[in-house]
Amino acid sequence: MKNTLKIILVVFFDIVLLGGALLLFAWFHHARPQHFDPVVINSPIPDVTEYPVTQTPAPTDTPLPPDVTPAPTPDVTETPEPWGLLGGRFADKFTDGDPKWEGSTYRSQNVCVEITEHSVVVKNKPVHYFVADIYIRDISSLRCDFPNADSGMRALDLAKRNGAIVATSGDYFVHRSRGIVIRNGVLYRNKLHSAQDICVLYRDGTMKTYLKGQINLDVIMDGDPYQAWSFGPRLLQDGEPMTEFNTTVAERNPRCAIGYYEPGHYCLVVVDGRQEGYSMGLEMEDLSLLMYELGCVEAYNLDGGSTSLMIYNDRIISKLPYGGGGRDDCDIIYIAEPIDWSNQ
Repeated sequence: MKNTLKIILVVFFDIVLLGGALLLFAWFHHARPQHFDPVVINSPIPDVTEYPVTQTPAPTDTPLPPDVTPAPTPDVTETPEPWGLLGGRFADKFTDGDPKWEGSTYRSQNVCVEITEHSVVVKNKPVHYFVADIYIRDISSLRCDFPNADSGMRALDLAKRNGAIVATSGDYFVHRSRGIVIRNGVLYRNKLHSAQDICVLYRDGTMKTYLKGQINLDVIMDGDPYQAWSFGPRLLQDGEPMTEFNTTVAERNPRCAIGYYEPGHYCLVVVDGRQEGYSMGLEMEDLSLLMYELGCVEAYNLDGGSTSLMIYNDRIISKLPYGGGGRDDCDIIYIAEPIDWSNQ
């Protein structure tokens, strides 16, 4: 009897020690907020490009022949050149006046966001997802934000304080100790994770994804990076869907992803999941195919699962599987009106 009790006590204390070790590991690698020493990269976000103004030729100092009366100089009004990231394309997406909220669409002189909601069946399971189709003329309209350490702020709070038109969860970097992190032109961390693909948005509006083991930080920094995310994986290879990914979480899950068409044209996608009869989420291979079918040429997986959500006009529109309001201390990617540098 004494030997049996001794064995039970030994097993009990072993379980307690193992549990404590696992909790300690989870704290340092997942739950403990990180602290950073930000470094501004190169120049500030570029100014919004202005329309050209009416120009009149400067007077000439060349003397005129005698008895010659010069003809009147006509006004010269130049046709405005295409401006902004989109180079004048998609003009119908924007307004000439005040911003307009029209149901699932927002339009202004600089930003257009169109939200669509979809219900499909994938591999005999229901899937519900949201797509934010985004057109911006200035790169400063695509920004990120994250809470201060230990603040407990959630994504909806961050979206509201930034005047976000639409926002999604980001890559949850404040709770990870490795991975390159650039936010709004500021470098917070440059510790590469050997198992991670990364995604970089440059100031000229181009977006590129890089496979693990093929990342050259010097090349990236020389390219004037504006945002960099380290979660992954990459979802498209040369614009084509993929079947193999650098991830250990490829099974069905709620998902969040960012897609790129051309400078100034992007999309944010959130897939609901873990909800029987409504939406069971997507496998990584199916998410890759979805981004391809949307027409993206680059696409990148962000933090999904219990983190993923989409906010539009100060309201969470995706159906959360976790807690009703999203995780604490989750960073966000959001779209807002461009920064007015004249007021800075």
